[in-house]
Amino acid sequence: MNNMITLQHTEIKASFETSTHVVGHVFEVTLYKRLLGMVSRYALNQIVAEFEHVHYAGKNPSSCGCVMRTMHDLPCACELSKYVLGSIPLDSIHMFWRRLSFSDQGLCEPQVTIKEEMETISKQFEELNVCDKVTLKSKLRKIAYHDQNSMCPPPEKVNTKGAQKKPMNKNQRSTKRDSSYWEYVDALHFVQNSNSSVKRSALSSDQPIPRRTMPMLNQFHPFIHDFIDNIVDVKVDGNCGYCTIATLLGMGEDSWSLVCNHLLKELGKWSDDYIKLFSGTN
Repeated sequence: MNNMITLQHTEIKASFETSTHVVGHVFEVTLYKRLLGMVSRYALNQIVAEFEHVHYAGKNPSSCGCVMRTMHDLPCACELSKYVLGSIPLDSIHMFWRRLSFSDQGLCEPQVTIKEEMETISKQFEELNVCDKVTLKSKLRKIAYHDQNSMCPPPEKVNTKGAQKKPMNKNQRSTKRDSSYWEYVDALHFVQNSNSSVKRSALSSDQPIPRRTMPMLNQFHPFIHDFIDNIVDVKVDGNCGYCTIATLLGMGEDSWSLVCNHLLKELGKWSDDYIKLFSGTN
C-alpha cells in the first residue's frame, strides 16, 4: 500500500510540474495566456475540447447546456464565445484546478519573484572588476530595456529549407547555404583590389589618378580629401555611426547591430588594453 501511494504521489507531482513549466503547442495563443502555469493541464485540455463547440453554440446558445460549468466548474461553450477575441480570465477557473502544489500555499495564486536571483546577481556584480561590471551591466540593460537594445531582425527573410521549388536548370538547383555578410564583404574587397591593381598597371605613373565626384565632400577638411574613398548619408537615429560602417562594408544600413555587437565583443575581449589606452572606462 505504501509503494502504491508513493507512486501516485510522484505521478501527481509530475503532473503539477508539467502544468507549471511545460507549454503545449495548442496553448500558444492569446486565448490561454492568462492560464498558462496557473491551471492544471487536465483542465486546459477540457477547455480546448469545449472550445471546439463554440462555433455551434454561438449560433444556438440554448444548445450549450453549460455541462462543463455545472460538472467541472470550467468555462462552457457559451462563456468561451465571449473570449474568442481576448483571453480567458483566471477567475473563471475554479480554485480546484488552480492548485498545483501539495502545500497550503497552493490554494492561492503562486507568487513568482526574482528577489533571490537579483540578490545573487548583485553580490556577484560587486565582486567583479570594472570591465566585467560594464559587460554584465550591458547584458542586464538588454533584458530590462528590451525596446532599446541593439538587436534587430535580419533585413531579409532567408528560406533555408531545401532547394527552391520553382522550375530551374540543374546548376541552379542547390541546397548550398547562402553566404554570410562577411563572405560577401571579403569577396567585394577582393574584386575591388583586383580592379584597382589593373587600373594602376594600366595608368602611367606620370598621369594623375582621376577622382570621382562625391557628394558632401566639401563638408570635410581639404587635407583629408585624398584619403576619402566613399561617402554615405544615413538616417540620424542615434546609431548613425554603426549604420555608416555597415553600409560602407556592403552589409546594408539595417545591419548596424552586427557592427555594434562586434564592437562590444572587441571592447570586452581587450578591455584591459582599452582602459590603458583611454586612461579609464569613461
